[in-house]
Amino acid sequence: MRGETCTVCSEAVSKYKCPTCRAGYCSVKCFKLHKLEPCAPPDHSTPAAAPSKGRVLKQSEQDRIGDDDEEEKYRLTPGDLQKLDESTKVKQLLMNPNTRALLEAVRKDPNPVEAIRALRQRPDFEELAQALIGATAMTSQCYI
Repeated sequence: MRGETCTVCSEAVSKYKCPTCRAGYCSVKCFKLHKLEPCAPPDHSTPAAAPSKGRVLKQSEQDRIGDDDEEEKYRLTPGDLQKLDESTKVKQLLMNPNTRALLEAVRKDPNPVEAIRALRQRPDFEELAQALIGATAMTSQCYI
């Protein structure tokens, strides 16, 4: 069975869903393109609309999106996820309700990278960031 087509490029199968509007996309590049325009949670009172087709991008938009290969080197591997799962320090920090609230705020923020940058000024959030980085041994690759 073939999945839904990416709502951004209309060329590949969508593997991911926008956390806000649930539109399907195939890559980080397409997600960044999707986020150039505001979206809203789906309205469940009306029938689902057909996915929008891809659009031609201006060169300035293409330049802002970046390259999938660049993003790929920061993607967590199954081994990294296992290390996070086994980290008692990360688990301990995630038990804190304040930390969980901060993470939820990042998840809901329309610009999560900027939200993380701002939160890293807080000692409690920076402690979590360092625990995550340390658990996955990504210290030389951290870009936020």
